[in-house]
Amino acid sequence: MQYYTLKSILASRKAPTPLQAGSSSFFVQSTRPSPYIEPAFSKIEFPSEKPPIIVVSAVGAAGKTTTARALSFDTQLPILDLAKHKPVGDNTLTGILTTAYPIDRVGPVLEGLRTGTHGIIVDGIDEGRSKTTEEGFEAFLDDLIERSKGSPSTVILVFGRSQVLLGTWCYLADKGIDVGMVQIDPFDLPQAKTYIDALVSTGGHSQRQSYECARDSVLDRLSAAFSATPSKPEDAFLSFVGYPPVLDAISTLLREERNYHRVQQALGEQTGGQVEIDLLIRISDYLLNREHDEKALPNFIESIATEVGGSLAQSLRRSLYDREEQCARLLSRALAKPFPVQLVADSALNERYEAAVASWCPEHPFLDETRLRNAVFGAVAVARCALSSRQEYRALAVEYANANRPTYHLLYVMAALSSQRSISVQCLNMLMQSSSEFLGIEAAIAIDISGDSWEDPGEVGPSTAELNIQIEFPDKNQERTFTFTGILDSEAIPLGPYLVNAHATLPCRVELGGASALVVIGDCSISAKGVRIDTPDVIVRSIPRRGDDDPDQDAGLLISTQKAEGHANAVSVCAGRMEIRCLEHTLDYPLAKYVDKLTVAPVDPALKEKYRRLRRILSEFRSHKKGGLAKYRAKIEHERVLRGDLGRRILAALLRDGILRSDPKFYYVDSARCDAKLGISWQQLRQYKSSKELEAFLQGVP
Repeated sequence: MQYYTLKSILASRKAPTPLQAGSSSFFVQSTRPSPYIEPAFSKIEFPSEKPPIIVVSAVGAAGKTTTARALSFDTQLPILDLAKHKPVGDNTLTGILTTAYPIDRVGPVLEGLRTGTHGIIVDGIDEGRSKTTEEGFEAFLDDLIERSKGSPSTVILVFGRSQVLLGTWCYLADKGIDVGMVQIDPFDLPQAKTYIDALVSTGGHSQRQSYECARDSVLDRLSAAFSATPSKPEDAFLSFVGYPPVLDAISTLLREERNYHRVQQALGEQTGGQVEIDLLIRISDYLLNREHDEKALPNFIESIATEVGGSLAQSLRRSLYDREEQCARLLSRALAKPFPVQLVADSALNERYEAAVASWCPEHPFLDETRLRNAVFGAVAVARCALSSRQEYRALAVEYANANRPTYHLLYVMAALSSQRSISVQCLNMLMQSSSEFLGIEAAIAIDISGDSWEDPGEVGPSTAELNIQIEFPDKNQERTFTFTGILDSEAIPLGPYLVNAHATLPCRVELGGASALVVIGDCSISAKGVRIDTPDVIVRSIPRRGDDDPDQDAGLLISTQKAEGHANAVSVCAGRMEIRCLEHTLDYPLAKYVDKLTVAPVDPALKEKYRRLRRILSEFRSHKKGGLAKYRAKIEHERVLRGDLGRRILAALLRDGILRSDPKFYYVDSARCDAKLGISWQQLRQYKSSKELEAFLQGVP
C-alpha cells in the first residue's frame, strides 16, 4: 500500500468542518512536513476495503508522527496528539469535539463520524496509554468505537508503537469492530537517497559529484538490506536501514564532514557480517572521534595538557572528551543533570575544562538542542555508557533508558559492542524493553534470564545471569538470538513495564514496575529471592495470533519467591492466570487474592534436593515453535541448572524413562510420559506439586 492509497482511504467521502479553536494537542496541520518522503505500508490485517478504524503500527522513530501530520495537512482532518494531551478516559474524544468546534457544528461533526464525512487522526496512542489506567484507556477506546460505529468509510486513524498498538487492535477486534492494521515499511534504496539528499545541502557540481559518490559508497555497503532475496532472508532480518534514524545518522555524517573522500576511506572497508550495525557504529565513532580530534583537542584540551606537562599531559590528551565521556555528557544533557564525574584532579583546571566543554557540547552532532538527534545516536550513547567501567556512566545509561523507551536499535548496538564482555544486570531490562518493539501478530519473542536459583543453597561459580532474547518471524523464515551475560552487581533487578514471553530465574530481588502499568504478554514467570511489584496496574494478556482458537493458551504470570511485597491499584487478567507463590508476603488487595502459600514438596529430607534438581531442570523448558516443550541442550546441561553430579544423574534418569528425549541441539519434554511417570504435569511441577509416582521416580535415582 502506498501513501497515496492510505490517504485516499482516509479522505474518502470527507467534508471536514474547520476547527473553532485548535490547541497544542488537537489541531489541523497547517504546513506539510518538509522534508517528507512518503513511506509505503504493509497490510497486516485488513478485513474490508474501508474499515471505520485503521491502526498504523511502527517501531520507535519510524516516522509515525511525521506521517500523521502529512495526512492531516493533505486531508485537512484534525490530529489528536495524545503525547501532548492530558490523560484520556471516558468521553475524552467526545469532550474534545464539543469544545473544538462551534456549538452549532458539534452535531454535524458527530454525525459526520457516523456517516464517514468527517475523521480524526490519533497520534501517540502509546503515550496516551502511559498516562492513564487500563480502565481509563479502555474507556477512551470505547469512545472511539461509539463515535465511529456504523461508518461506511474510514473515520479514525490511530498511530502508535507496536506494543500498545497491538493491544489496541486486539481490544477493538474483540469488541467486534471492523478494524484494519497496517505497518510503516522501511524506505527502499531510491527513497533512502532522496531522504538523505533532502537533509544534506551541497555546493557546486564537483562538490555534488563527490557527495553522491560518498553517499552511494555508504549505501552500497547496506545494499543487501535494501535488496534481500527470498533465497537470502537473513540479509533483511529485522532490517532497520530504511528507517529515518539510520538515514539521519548518515545525513549527519555527510553534513558534518564535507571531505567526502575521507568519509569513503574511513567507512569503505567491510568488517564482519553485520554490515548494517557495523556501519552505524563506525559512523557514530567517526563523528565522536572527530569531535575529540578536530574540536576538543586543539581548542581546549591542548592548553590544559600543556600546562600539566609530563606523562599526565599525554594521558589527558587521550582520555579527555573521549567517545565514552562524550556519550555520558550527551545523556546528562538530555536528562538535564550535571555531569557526575570530575575528570581532572586539579579542581581549578577541571573548572576550566568544564567551562570549555559547556560551550562546545551544545553543538555536538548527536544533539538536537537538548535531545539526542535520533534513535541510532541514542542507542550508541546508552550502549557505550552501559559498558563503561565507571559506575556513574552506567547509572546515566539506565536512567536515560528508563526515561526514554529504548528502540530496537539498542538491542543491535549493545549486541555488537558487548561481544565477549559482561554487562551490569541493571542493564538487562533496557534490552528486554528494546526487544519488545518487535511484538506483533507475525513475530514470536522468547526471553530468558537464567541465573542461580534462590532456592539453591550456596553459589556456583561467579555470580552472573545470562539473558537470551530470541526473535522469530516464521512467515519470513527469519530468526535470531541475542545473548548477553550480566554481572550480578546489584541486590535488585528492575524489570518492566513490558514482559513478553519472559522467564527469569535469579538469586536476588526483582522489582516489577511500570509508571502506568506492568504489562505481561504471553507466558511469563519470575523465580527470585524477593519480588516487589510497584505499579498502578498489572495487565496480563495473551499474544494474539491469526486464527487463534485459544487466546488463553501460553498466557499468564507465575511468581515464585521467598517474599512478595509492593502494591498495585488494579489487576486485569485478560488471558491465562496470575499466581504469586511465596513463603511470606505483605501484599494488599487486589494482589493478595492471587497469593498462594508456597509449600515445597516432598518433605522427606532425603528427597528434597533431588526434587529441587528435578524441578529446576524441567522448569527450564519452554513452548517450542514445533509444539510441545523444548530447550537447548547447553542450557539444560549448564552447571547452574544441574549443580553437580546429582543433577546429571536426574537428567540421565529423565532420558532413561523417556520423560525427556534429545537431538544434537535440543532436549524435549514428552508430556504424556511426564504425566505417566511422575503422576503430575509439567505445569503442576512448576507449581511445586508432588505425587507418589514422582517420589518413586526420585527414589529410583541412584
